[in-house]
Amino acid sequence: MEFTGERIIPGSVNDDLLNEHLCRYRFAQLLVENKVVLDVGSGVGYGSKILAEKAGSVLALDISEEAVRYAEERYAGENIEQVVGDCHELPLAGDSMDVVVSFELIEHLQGQRAHLLEVSRVLKPDGMTVISTPNRVFYSQESNQANPFHTHEFEFREFLDFLKSVFSSVQIYFQNHIAGLIVGNPSLYREVTTCLDEKSGDLEVTSNYFVAVCTHGREYQPAPGNFCLLPGAGNLLRERQQNIQRLEAEVAKLDSALTRLQGEYEERSGWALQLNRQVKARDQALMDLRAEFEDRSRWAEELSRQLEEKDKTVVKLQSEFEERTRWALQLDAKLEAIRQSKLYKLARLLGLKFEV
Repeated sequence: MEFTGERIIPGSVNDDLLNEHLCRYRFAQLLVENKVVLDVGSGVGYGSKILAEKAGSVLALDISEEAVRYAEERYAGENIEQVVGDCHELPLAGDSMDVVVSFELIEHLQGQRAHLLEVSRVLKPDGMTVISTPNRVFYSQESNQANPFHTHEFEFREFLDFLKSVFSSVQIYFQNHIAGLIVGNPSLYREVTTCLDEKSGDLEVTSNYFVAVCTHGREYQPAPGNFCLLPGAGNLLRERQQNIQRLEAEVAKLDSALTRLQGEYEERSGWALQLNRQVKARDQALMDLRAEFEDRSRWAEELSRQLEEKDKTVVKLQSEFEERTRWALQLDAKLEAIRQSKLYKLARLLGLKFEV
């Protein structure tokens, strides 16, 4: 199954992110012993598997058929039923569930109140819901990032008021990453004694996530102790060293890429300078051609003017020629008249020379 960032897939995300989700499910596990549990928005099913270790039965519901098939293949169990369903309209009878777990789901929904009302509907009167969501102050505002899969995130007071609009009793816990030290041997003893520093600041603002336990009456509100997950991949010093090594490898890769890009940049810069020189040469040639064109245009205009003057002269000469031709024709007609005259003929008979 491809990891898109919308659902957590063990093996496809870093241990730090996975442990955030495992911690919430381990906390909820303390509240579900022998209970009928609905894990709504169960994703690929790893959380339902954790709940099923203590619960009487777990109904794992998700809207994605692909996610449900993935869960059936990898996180099946005798007391787990995988179902495709819409969390806005749960395919369940009312008053049928002891516990509803809704982790990192509400911020993804358009109909957030519709989902909360559906959770309330399917819960038994003495049932409870365990619901979590990221703190908008930490998750989005301080990091200046937006999750494209989230429709609306909550601040503490807004989240509390939202839950109290449906449930009369709401107890909110705060989930945070902490730097801790441990002395122990899990193979010898399972129990761990913890000491939680009370100087924790303003948790309503600084917490990474809110985890709320909601019921329809204070008498049904459980009182689990503070919970701390010590994950197997929780050796901070080793993880820090591994992160340093990973970052160093990434820096080396980026340096290599930067060197390559620098070479490409210099090559492109040289090519750009060459193109710039060619452009300037073309511009100069264009200017020379433009100047030559202007000279030729002036020369052509001068020739045109001279040609017009010559045409006028030719027209004048043509007129004079036609006038002289008419005059010559008139003279020729007069001569012909003289030749035809009797005097001219008599002179010819007498042998007189008479030039005409």
